[in-house]
Amino acid sequence: MGIKNTNNRKRNSSFTLLETMIAITILSFTILGPMELASKSIQSVMVFSRQTTASYLAQEAVEFIRNIRDTNFIQGNNWLAGLNQCFGASGCYVDIPTYFLSGLSAAISSCGAKCPFIKYDAANGYYYNYAVGQNTIFRRKVKITKINLNGNEDEARIDVTVSWKERDRDNSFVVEEDIFNWK
Repeated sequence: MGIKNTNNRKRNSSFTLLETMIAITILSFTILGPMELASKSIQSVMVFSRQTTASYLAQEAVEFIRNIRDTNFIQGNNWLAGLNQCFGASGCYVDIPTYFLSGLSAAISSCGAKCPFIKYDAANGYYYNYAVGQNTIFRRKVKITKINLNGNEDEARIDVTVSWKERDRDNSFVVEEDIFNWK
């Protein structure tokens, strides 16, 4: 009978070690699962945040172009006056805070080969611009195309593309809107 007890003791200690290993494995999966889910959630929030910022930057440029069209009408100018840099393949970039501080000529510039990065100025009021602050990951390109219907050029298409690179992946947000010479 003494031998039988020794075998039972060995069998019980081996079984206890196996139980411990299984418990550690289950515990690891129990902890790692929610941690992975939290990590993915944080990544999703960051992607959504960048997409939201890009959409606001794109819509801001459209509103800026519409404002110039309306100002041209009030001043009796051609409805697309001051927007020449935005026609053509290279497009332009618009520095909206600069426009309101120093005038139209300093605010609209041709992109050339590539539009510059938009800067974010946290020190002076938290705004996006091209003159002051730290570079962001965003670039904004505005293209305007005149639409000729039966010899009438009273319509133009505004294409605003905000692009950024994230995790070696190119992203963009595009807003397209038609504006009209409503005078």
